[in-house]
Amino acid sequence: MAYNEDVILAADAHDLSEALGCSPDTVEDLRGMGVIASQGELWDVGAARDYLRDAAWAGSLWH
Repeated sequence: MAYNEDVILAADAHDLSEALGCSPDTVEDLRGMGVIASQGELWDVGAARDYLRDAAWAGSLWH
């Protein structure tokens, strides 16, 4: 899978969930799986956006 680099500034899981368009619980799951990585308050969310896009396409994440 191609990796999309996209870095944002987020203070917490709520900010990340807003940026990614998912729930804070999903953000925590992504962090636990290593899909999303922190660098201080800068977050590289490219892989998470790719993952969420693919999951939405497959219909396995969105309710």
